[in-house]
Amino acid sequence: MARGNTWRNWGRNQGCSPAAVELPASELEVVEAVGRARAAGQTVKVVGAGHSFTDIACTDGRLLHLDRLDRVVSVDRDARSATVEGGIPLWKLNEELAQRGLALPNLGDIDRQSIAGAISTATHGGGIRFGGLAAFVIGLELVTADGQLLRCSADEEPEVFSCARVSLGALGVITKVTLQCEPAFRLHSIEKPRTLDSLVHDLDDIVDANEHIDCYWFPHTDVATVKVANRTDAPVRVKSGWKRWRDETLLPNYAFGALCAVGRRRPDRVPANMQLVAGGIGRTELVDVSHRVLCSRRLVRFVEMEYSIPRADLTKALLQVRDFIEAERLRIDFPIELRVAAADDIPLSTAHGRETGYLAVHLSSGTPPSAIERYFRGVETIMNELEGRPHWGKLHFQDASTLAPRYRAWDRFQAVRSRLDPDGRFRNAYLDRVLGSPV
Repeated sequence: MARGNTWRNWGRNQGCSPAAVELPASELEVVEAVGRARAAGQTVKVVGAGHSFTDIACTDGRLLHLDRLDRVVSVDRDARSATVEGGIPLWKLNEELAQRGLALPNLGDIDRQSIAGAISTATHGGGIRFGGLAAFVIGLELVTADGQLLRCSADEEPEVFSCARVSLGALGVITKVTLQCEPAFRLHSIEKPRTLDSLVHDLDDIVDANEHIDCYWFPHTDVATVKVANRTDAPVRVKSGWKRWRDETLLPNYAFGALCAVGRRRPDRVPANMQLVAGGIGRTELVDVSHRVLCSRRLVRFVEMEYSIPRADLTKALLQVRDFIEAERLRIDFPIELRVAAADDIPLSTAHGRETGYLAVHLSSGTPPSAIERYFRGVETIMNELEGRPHWGKLHFQDASTLAPRYRAWDRFQAVRSRLDPDGRFRNAYLDRVLGSPV
């Protein structure tokens, strides 16, 4: 959200006052905006939907909104690929691909982000057979610090391409993305509650037996939920309009949001609220097009921290977080999410070089900062012992000195950054912290 020269993110926990705000509508206008920043001695940062919880998009220089760069540029039906502008939001991309009989192989559970922002922060879905969204990228165009338009792929500027798929906005302004798609497909989804102990015992089997998974544990309860989804040729089968609105909007958003508001005023009520939420969970089964199954509507604002760890450590991490919450008598008003992803070869991907488990913790927006920090720092301590890598767009307390040893290709990324942005045109406080100053 931007008003004048004041910007705030979706979670309402980050904000900045740029010296200038621009909304380019073409690559040429992006080139010109970077040129104006260079002439004025300003840094440049890019924002899409503002769905990161870190200050990755904040700047006191020139802020570029990519909202107007939101078109599907071309589709190659034979190659099953699509080239899109960097600012297109995932929800629009999904609909545009579906109209052309295509789909992305996997998605996260939120579809508000821009494609450029999603890949740049290593956004991912759930399923051990799939990498994150950046793994589906087969070509990029970006405007570099010197105002040049650079095209890259596995065949053209391959080292830039390798690094730019998860770039944190440090290498340039991503104006176009070419994605490897698949023929549109339907998913048969089943979501049901189970005990925490059974989730811990069965998680490996659940992961191996299903294409897509998404699991939650509700703190202060023994209730977990497991959502699995697999491809099917069965016809679409969804709930009626009222039931769908009740189960996807009323209960998980408006009712849950009201309980969170009560819990922020009365933290002693949080355990009972979570028991109430968990007790109302039933079994849900449907068949629908892939993006409608994988993505959910999120109206309750929150802040989040997510860590990637070796897949084998995922249940151990969950139990340690549970024990930490109980030992510290914390009051946690949001469920903890578990997902998995395949290993990839992208230098700053959180899944680089290993099958990955993801554990995400949340608190509702408006929770006192001291409570957020106490919870998140405690969880981060557990993740540090498990070679944890933080999601680049979600809260964490790491810096370049702690992160570099966790990425085997760290120096490769830094070499590309030094080549493309030697003067730090795309730097900000967040990148200085997590990547260090450009060399």
